Amino acid sequence: MRCTFGALFKIVGVITVALSVAMVPPVLVCVYYGENHAASGLFHSIWVGVIVGMGMFLLLRHIHRTPTVRDGYLLLATLWIAASIFGAFPYYFSDVLTNPIDAFFESVSGFSTTGASVFYDIEEVPKGILLWRSMTSWLGGAGILLFAVALMPSLGVNGTSVAEPDKPSVRLDHITPKIMRIFVGIMISYSIITLIEIILLCIGGMGLYDSFIHALGTVSTGGFSNYNDGIMHFDGIFIRVVIVFFMIVAGTNFTMFYSFSRRGLKAFYEDTEFIAYWIIMVIASALIFGGLFIWDTGWTHTGEAANAAFMAVSTLTTTGFVSDNYTLWPAFAQMIIVLLMIIGGCSSSTSSGNKVVRLVVIAKLVLHGLQTRLHPNVIKPVKLNRKDLPNDTVSAVSNHMFLFVVMVFFGVFVLSLENLNMAECFTASISLMNNVGPCFGDVGIGGGFGGFNAFTKIFMSFLMLAGRLEFYTILVMLTPGFWRAN
Repeated sequence: MRCTFGALFKIVGVITVALSVAMVPPVLVCVYYGENHAASGLFHSIWVGVIVGMGMFLLLRHIHRTPTVRDGYLLLATLWIAASIFGAFPYYFSDVLTNPIDAFFESVSGFSTTGASVFYDIEEVPKGILLWRSMTSWLGGAGILLFAVALMPSLGVNGTSVAEPDKPSVRLDHITPKIMRIFVGIMISYSIITLIEIILLCIGGMGLYDSFIHALGTVSTGGFSNYNDGIMHFDGIFIRVVIVFFMIVAGTNFTMFYSFSRRGLKAFYEDTEFIAYWIIMVIASALIFGGLFIWDTGWTHTGEAANAAFMAVSTLTTTGFVSDNYTLWPAFAQMIIVLLMIIGGCSSSTSSGNKVVRLVVIAKLVLHGLQTRLHPNVIKPVKLNRKDLPNDTVSAVSNHMFLFVVMVFFGVFVLSLENLNMAECFTASISLMNNVGPCFGDVGIGGGFGGFNAFTKIFMSFLMLAGRLEFYTILVMLTPGFWRAN
């Protein structure tokens, strides 16, 4: 176990140094805008990170270990927790958030791409700090594990088994044994997509700084903005179309972009999850539009259609941008929003949630059960993309969905101690676990999470991390058997 922790903290040290380097752009932004105190806070965070990170790496540099499955779970959870703790330093050292628990909550929200916030007036926060907040979301979208696995070969650690905890429950194709090539390809695609969106937003009339903030929030599906009214601050239809397009891209399985270079469009239209993803978006948009149209929300039909499509895409991809005050919408439209919060985007995307592929498998499992009732002697396996799904894969999907329901009610139970109404408790629990951000009631839009007590904020941080790591990575570490020697 000592060797396990030594190899673990060596990687944590390298990641801490990498995050310290990532704070340099926010420092430059602070200097440019004359935010000296915020620049000082960021600079203090940098040298603390470099000293601690380099110290951990140099002290443990001789330790080499091929990780077991248990090590993989431990590494993944520790990296996200360590990144969230270190990511909180700029908020605290710059006195933007004087409560360390608030700073930790904001950092967890960023790295988990949730987009929930304790800030009530975001426009008063220094621009450099807001850039760091958006960068934590962008880095979280890429995945701290991706950086860890990319760095492991040079650290003398084989990262293949470590990737196991972060794999979706349904993974049929091992694209290539050289998993590093896939990771590098994903990272390049991720960066290029972000850059393209920044350019298009600038063309649409956004300033360069605003474009960076909203592009980072879109591609990571984190949904952070530097305005209190978010996307509603911008009137241009071009900007909203660009953001909708890139939210859809961010919610798509990124390995499909790798497959596209080899298989062309077949990579998309032969994938069941991708087709289901689009069907859900279209149907949800139509249903929300129908609800707004029937109950006459005061918008023009064009405006209602635009808001319906924007909110459907934003919620399904767990981005959390809002184009209208959905808390004032009719109950039918709000119910569609809640269902989309539960589903989430595609597997291997920056979106969180239960993932469309799991919904597809559950739907096929239900149909399979109905067919078995009618024809009990017929043996017909559950298929996905024309391939039989192993029983353990189907079981894993079912277990995940059951665990999600259990966690939702557990979250509702704890949040009810704050004397919220049931709608607030349920939607907040779902939103935090699926890393959506916005929910209903007073918690809804804006910095509604700042009013909770310290215990509740820590618990909500746990929900965000558990949701981002797909429950098992966190929960398995709470079992006694996990800590027993191999």
